[in-house]
Amino acid sequence: MRNKTRKLRRAVPRVARAANAAQAKNDGRTQPSPSRLQVYVAGQILALIRKDGMKAGQPLREEALAYCLDVSRTSVRGALHILGGQNVVEARPHRGYLLRRNANELEEGIELPPTSDERLYLQIARDYLSGVLPETATETDFMRRYEASRHLVLATLALMTEEGIVHRGKGREWRFREVLKSSRSREASYELRLMVEPNAVLLPTFKIVIPELEQMRALQQKLVNTAAESSHREVFHIDASFHELIAKFSGNSFVLSTIRQQNRVRRLLEYQSNLDAQRVRIWSLEHISVIDALLDGDQHLAARLLVKHLENARLTAATEKTRSQRGLARAAGNLLVGQRL
Repeated sequence: MRNKTRKLRRAVPRVARAANAAQAKNDGRTQPSPSRLQVYVAGQILALIRKDGMKAGQPLREEALAYCLDVSRTSVRGALHILGGQNVVEARPHRGYLLRRNANELEEGIELPPTSDERLYLQIARDYLSGVLPETATETDFMRRYEASRHLVLATLALMTEEGIVHRGKGREWRFREVLKSSRSREASYELRLMVEPNAVLLPTFKIVIPELEQMRALQQKLVNTAAESSHREVFHIDASFHELIAKFSGNSFVLSTIRQQNRVRRLLEYQSNLDAQRVRIWSLEHISVIDALLDGDQHLAARLLVKHLENARLTAATEKTRSQRGLARAAGNLLVGQRL
């Protein structure tokens, strides 16, 4: 019996390795996930490129970027590698990295890859939502299942704790909170966003950057035209980018961090919902109406349109919840009829 148990334990990592390899193949990944610092620096480099209006072919020197951003050259090298994967820069032998496109040609919605802890966060949360994981688990359980180091697991659990997904249980256990499975969670998320986002537009520190807003408008219009062919991941990224851009314009770092946190939770909650192309078009057109109001200099109209947009989204979520409940009730009724027969 003891030998059987040992064999089973040895088999778990092999299964995990196969699953991870398959996932990596599907994602097109050949490199490990970048660190949080590397992704942050990549975002800073993008902001610097746009701010300086850099031109295609202009060199991006590690030493100069490290000095400007006050980070190590190793972090800059990793960040440039990330941007190379997004076709923003290209590596040239003996010349370092060169910018591939003009700054004004870089779309606002460039999607940076998730960090190691974010990727594990999503894997754990989705496995829990799928019923694969129990309500409680230990650090060792997570390490074995995902073949992750203790450092990575602890960093991931710290992130999930910060966002209210898990909390410490008894002894070495970690327990999932109801936020992911609670029918109230999405409604509460919309209530928070309705308090924050429209009011952020009316802050005295709110200031738009016209080229960035115009790029976002083009991105939303593209989604209107291609909604039926777009992937769930692409749709969510473009939607989240719009809300983060508005939050960034607020000039308030707490607003931006709140919206980013909500986007991470939304990504988990909306992962289970079906993609409706018509709904995507409507939401994108509502985004465009907000952008047009801001470009016209009417912040009050933009705030009202943002309220209407979020209320519509909340109503849609509530309708989906009602349909789901009716479906469950119908299924339960059919089961009872079957039992009577």
